[in-house]
Amino acid sequence: MTHPYFELNDVDREFWAERLDPFLPEKIFDAHRHVMLPEHADPEPPTDKPTRFPDEIAGPESLGQAALGNSELFPGRSVSYLAFGSPSRTSHPQENNAYLSEGLIGTESAALALTPPTWDAEKLLAQLRQPRIIGIKPYQSLIPGFDGEDVSVFDFCPHEHLEVLDELGGWLTLHIPRKERLADPSNIAEILEIRRRYPRIVLVIAHLGRSYAGGYARKGFPLLAEDEGILFDTSAVLNPAVFALALDRFGPERLMFGSDQPIFYMRGRRRWEGDRYINLTSGNYSWNTEREPPEVEATYTLSLYESMAACIDTCWALGFGETELQAIFHDNARRLVDRLLVEKESW
Repeated sequence: MTHPYFELNDVDREFWAERLDPFLPEKIFDAHRHVMLPEHADPEPPTDKPTRFPDEIAGPESLGQAALGNSELFPGRSVSYLAFGSPSRTSHPQENNAYLSEGLIGTESAALALTPPTWDAEKLLAQLRQPRIIGIKPYQSLIPGFDGEDVSVFDFCPHEHLEVLDELGGWLTLHIPRKERLADPSNIAEILEIRRRYPRIVLVIAHLGRSYAGGYARKGFPLLAEDEGILFDTSAVLNPAVFALALDRFGPERLMFGSDQPIFYMRGRRRWEGDRYINLTSGNYSWNTEREPPEVEATYTLSLYESMAACIDTCWALGFGETELQAIFHDNARRLVDRLLVEKESW
């Protein structure tokens, strides 16, 4: 069986052997992974907006395909993960949640429920009581009729939902909105409000606060540094400067590895210009207009490998080592997930 979105080559195998294999723990926990079936989302309607870069890279990835991808990407490693669907405007959250709940029974993995803000507390609670589901993954695209970023957290993650999650002590992975991300004071204020009003929630900020470039991290990280209850996943971050600032401000104990798969089966690396990042890739995508020479593109490995290497290299450069890498790539998330799976029995 071959994976539909990638095939390892000699460049990947050499990168794995030199940059990743010697430093990763025997067990890996991926705290940010999208898993769904094609029927869990309708086709996107035509739009005049530019194509988002993830949309052309990979389609839905099933549980079986995710397992195959992990076995090929991480030879010799045991990999578990926290899964949730891809929150598109046309997704079917209830069906996706049920698929993950049933499919993860008997595994070491768990799931978060996609949660449209229109659901009432009773419906949300029913989703959370399904096996292996330990929390929620709200998203602004699940607001009916909305397609943008300039929105409050509480518009797509309403207080009614947060009250239910706080009572249970469940997990919230939050993809922050607004174009300025952690540089927007409203986002900082709303994150701190969640911590103040709902302290029992396990709060994980996705993508290091969408700090793919350094400017957002420099502005936002110091404002969140003092609250040790604000955690972060590293998904889709490739910038060593961002990892360095996160490790400095939060320490390795508040970070957990996330892949954002299946998006980062894409081959390539990134270049940064201020707060703008540029995906350099060999893929023939409509948005891929800033190309490097073919002999350079031939050296690209998977973007996921580049992200993991950036984290590992930065840890070593800052004086961290095996213990901290074990925490980031497995223990931090595993400990929380195991605790919630036990507590969930009383939900």
